[in-house]
Amino acid sequence: MLDTKTMVDNLIDIAAYLPVTIKLTIGALLIAIPFSILFAAAEIKRIPVITRLVRLYLSIIKGTPVLLQMFMIYALIPFWLNTFFTSTGKNINIYDIDPIWYGYIAISLSATAFLTEAVRSSILSVDKGQKEAGYMVGLSKWQVYKEIILPQALTVALPIFGNVIVDVIKSTSLAFTMSVTEVMGRAKIIGGMTTRYLEMYIDAFFVYVIFIFFVEIMIKYIEKSVTRYKSAR
Repeated sequence: MLDTKTMVDNLIDIAAYLPVTIKLTIGALLIAIPFSILFAAAEIKRIPVITRLVRLYLSIIKGTPVLLQMFMIYALIPFWLNTFFTSTGKNINIYDIDPIWYGYIAISLSATAFLTEAVRSSILSVDKGQKEAGYMVGLSKWQVYKEIILPQALTVALPIFGNVIVDVIKSTSLAFTMSVTEVMGRAKIIGGMTTRYLEMYIDAFFVYVIFIFFVEIMIKYIEKSVTRYKSAR
């Protein structure tokens, strides 16, 4: 039978690690968003070498599991850095670095891939005739993008962005494989201490469901606000 007392007693403890999950989510998105914009621009402009590299990146990231990417990042980056600093004679202990930084990098990889597609498809969804009309009335290239293309592209991209944010939140639950103690990591630790893994996983389940529920409400509110602003214009 489920030990409901253990579940109740440890729910707050597990939920207390939600800020780490939020940090991982925000950190990964802060890395992913600028790179996704640059990659999408490269694809739209069809810059020969860069476009091929971007497509190779998207193919690799989309074709491999997030968990495998985390293992690779957590194993390779410290090894490369340690080799580099050792060869240059610098006495730096790479293994003192907070593993959350590896979490930011690993989680941002898949987020960048999916956001790149979202940015690219949303910009291309805007009718080319509107861009040409903007040039005809004397707007500069930047003004056309700022006043015409980006507001419409944002409306199209927001639902996809929302899905990516939720996926990033769920991906943070794998960060415990890199020694990052977040919600899922704390649930596993307490599960090991109490031998009540199922109860702790149920606690983590409730924490994620409630958190993602509020995130989705916020995303829907932003979508409605942007749509309302566009209609008013």
